[in-house]
Parts: sequence; C-alpha cells; structure tokens
Amino acid sequence: MERSSVRSMKACAIALLICAVLLMTSLSGCVQQNQTTIKNPTTYVRYDIGEPKTLDPAEAYDSASCDIVNNMYDRLVTYHGNDTLHIYPSLALNWTVASDQLTWTFHLRHDVLFSNGDPMNATDVKYSFNRVITVNSPDSSVAWILEQCMNLNSTTIIDPYTVQIKLTNTYGGFLALLAFSVASIVDMKTVEANGGIVANTDNEWMKENGVGTGPYQLDHWTHNSEVVLAKNLNYWGGWSGQHVDTVVVKSADEASTRILALENGDADFAYIPYGNLVDINNKTGLFTVQEPSYNVVLGLFDTVSSNKFMADKEVRRALSYAFNYQSAIDDAFNSYLYRLPGCIPKGMPYYNTQNNGTSVYNYNLAMADQILNQSGYLRDFNFKGTYYRFNNTAIRLWYNSGNAERQKMALSFQQALTDLGINSIVSTEGWPQYLNRMYHTNEWDFMFLGWMPDYNDPDDYIAPFVGSAANGGDTFHTGWANASVDSYINQGKYTVDPTARAAAYTAAFNIYINDPSMIFIGQETYTRGMRTWLHGYSYNPVLEYYYYDYYKA
Repeated sequence: MERSSVRSMKACAIALLICAVLLMTSLSGCVQQNQTTIKNPTTYVRYDIGEPKTLDPAEAYDSASCDIVNNMYDRLVTYHGNDTLHIYPSLALNWTVASDQLTWTFHLRHDVLFSNGDPMNATDVKYSFNRVITVNSPDSSVAWILEQCMNLNSTTIIDPYTVQIKLTNTYGGFLALLAFSVASIVDMKTVEANGGIVANTDNEWMKENGVGTGPYQLDHWTHNSEVVLAKNLNYWGGWSGQHVDTVVVKSADEASTRILALENGDADFAYIPYGNLVDINNKTGLFTVQEPSYNVVLGLFDTVSSNKFMADKEVRRALSYAFNYQSAIDDAFNSYLYRLPGCIPKGMPYYNTQNNGTSVYNYNLAMADQILNQSGYLRDFNFKGTYYRFNNTAIRLWYNSGNAERQKMALSFQQALTDLGINSIVSTEGWPQYLNRMYHTNEWDFMFLGWMPDYNDPDDYIAPFVGSAANGGDTFHTGWANASVDSYINQGKYTVDPTARAAAYTAAFNIYINDPSMIFIGQETYTRGMRTWLHGYSYNPVLEYYYYDYYKA
C-alpha cells in the first residue's frame, strides 16, 4: 500500500475519532464553539445571595421573590429589554383610558393558557386584583401599591376578554403599577383549589407553589440552596428562536463561592461585591455588567433639629456645597456611583425635569463660605485660638454601623466642615437604633440613608422624599414641608398627561433644590459578573431578570 493511502486512512480515522469525541461532548452537556466550552448550553445558572421569601405575587416585595414571580407569571403590561420609559403589551393587547382619566379598558389576548393548561380570561384578572386587596399582604404590605388607586369595586368584567378598571383616584403612574409583580395574574381555579382567599391572611400553598402564564414554571425550590424553573410549554409567546430551557438560581453567601463558580463556568451570572470586582476584571470569558441602578444614596437634613440653625435653608444650601461628591464617588463607592441631580433617578421617566439631569450643587467651599457669611453665620466664636461658626455648636453627623461607604462619606464631610469653621461630631449606631433616631427624635442634624424602587414612576421617589407628612410624604422625617411642592406632587400624581406631569415635576424641583431637605449624593451602579457566552441579557432596574430573552452562544 502506498504511503499516501496510509496517510489518507489515518486522516479518516482521526477525523472519525474527533467527530465521536465532539458528539460525546455535546451529549454530555457542553458545546464547543470558538475554542470555548459552554457548560450547560440550554440552562441559565445564577449565583446570588439569599433566597425568595415567597412565590406569591400578592406578598412578594423583596427582589429575590419578585424575580421568580416575574418569570412564572405575566401582568397586563410589561417592559422590554432595558427600556424603562415605555410600557408594552403583555396579557393585554391594548388599552384605552376615558376622558375622566379614571376608567381604563384592557383588551386581553385570547390564546393564553396557564402552565397547567387552564385558559386565562377576564375572570382571572378581576380575581387577581381583588385577591391582592383582600389578602392585603400581612407580611410585606406590598398591597399598598394597588390600594392607592384601586379597591374591590374597581375591576369589572365586560366580556371574557375585556376588563374595565375604574380608579379611586386618577393616577399618572397607573400603568407602571400594573407592570409590577404585585399585579401578576394568577389562575383562579388553582388558588381556589388550594386554600382560596382569606382576608388579611397569606395563602400557604401559594408561598411555595404557583401556576402562571409566564415563560417558566416552578420545577422545585430547595430552601437555602436553589430555585429551579423549567420552560412552560404552554407559554403563549412560544419557544421558537433562542431561549434557555431551564433556570437555576443558587443561593451562595460567600463571595469566593460565587466568584469561583463564575470563573469555572458553573455560573453564567453572579453577584460580585464592589470590593471583589477586581478579582474578575480582565479575565478571559468574563464580563462585568455596570449600569445605573435606581438605588439612590442620600444625605438627610433634620430641618426641625434641636440645633435651630438647621431650619435655615441658607445653612442647608451651604452644606450642600460643602459635601465632596467626587470623594463619595471615588473613595466611598470605588467609582460605582453616579451623580443624582434630584429625587428622580436616571432611567426613570421625567428625569430630565431636574435641570436637564445636571446637578445644581457641586463641592465648592468658597461658595459655602460666601453663603454662610452673607447669612450672618460668621466665624466669630474663638475656641482655643480657632474661630468657629454657630457659637461652636457641633453639627451631629450619623451613619449606621457596619456601612463602610457611609462611614467614609461622614468623615470626608466632617473634614470639609472643619475647613469651613464648623464643629461636627461623627457618630454611629446599629440599624434599629439608627432608624429610631430618625423617626422618633430630633437629636441629629445629618444622616445617610438610601432608597430602592417600588415601581417605575417618579411618584415613588418625589412624594416620599420631599412631600410633606401632611401630604403622605416625609418618609425620612426631615420635617421639611412646602405647600407648593405638595401641590405640584399631586398634580404629577393625579394626571395621565405627560406634559402636565413634566411641568409639575419641573416646578417642584425648582423649589426643593433651592430649599434642600437632603443632599442628593448619587445613584448606585448595578454591577454583576457574567460569562461572555450569555446573550440576550440587558439590565432593567424594574424588571431585572427576564430569562426568556437569554441564550448561550
């Protein structure tokens, strides 16, 4: 036999062997592509901290619970991708609002089945909304989101695929409420067969189970270990195209465990603390997601403090110039913080009503000095050869113990106040005591706190931040109140006209920013580690994970 023939036979044998190996590899759960082995190619795996408290949409309020609910259930409306500015159809194909701005009519899809095969119709929609209001979320209190503009008489069935909702109050953020997990549509037959509705009482079966119309259904939940979702074969959106079949969300409290899982490909996505991001940066096959979240960082002024000078808006304006914002970004948050111009975070509707998104205050000790001098707060108290303002009365700065970022900001602020001739004391205490101080005493002048979103509407921020207590606001007990701001908040809340809402929020901003009850420090960066083989993910701060969009390649 000629050598060329031998070489040909060897080449064929080697080729067959390679094909066999590749076939075995693909059958074993891996795909070879561009020199990278993709583990579990049809399964998405996320490593995170904690686990859901409940799978019941009527009680879910923590992010871990809402994540699972949002993928097992649908709502009438939803968001797409990273778009937070528009509401899109989901179970409702379209909708109209009457001229009274109270009556909304939703036309439902006709082809929707729950994961158990039951058809979804208007009866389930009415049942779902009334269930939330009746159960009244005794654990989480999340029912307030619907209850602020709906009651048991609000939802009417027009026909099997049309519902009408008459609000108790006009509300500009109504569609945003319907996109939140609490407005998920449940299967009436399933709930009634498993405990039904009892007023002010949780349904124990719904905590651990569920039947929805979403793209995934519960496979199993092993507490303190993992939640596994399998694709819902009855999903009305269908399964053509590229989607993961299975979702695994694992609970792992140790950052090292999550990092290792990401590095070796056991995890496609993982929560990595700011301080550990350096461990995954620039590593082959890994990518760090960095996007502005809706989590905001605030410095609060006690305008009714026992230190009476805190009631003067000029003092608070000066202190707003004395805060070193860039130091907070660079030193306290390792650059994972964005400036926040006012109450409304970037990405939320009407953000640009706040000076076009540009912060009014920046670190400027010369300006702070000028404002204080012009207001009569001079350095005229001599203490051991150093001249102080406010008769050497100390401004009391507080942060909650264990919060390293807030501690760094407090110490930085103290140094700036020293440079201005203002005495200050930095103090810390545990979280329960910290909140008690804020809510029940006036023995503080400035403290750090934050805020996370309930739903995607500015009313969820501006009303609790700068609304008065008499108008249902002042969540942080600053004691600040302005009747005009209250009026503008209500104008924005109780109209669906975008132009009118924008005008109201602009007018409110122009008042509260010049009479500040808080320092708008920044907007935290959402950071996660992910494998580069994961596709279809886009960060949306109000619908963080929507697994149907994901695939691996």
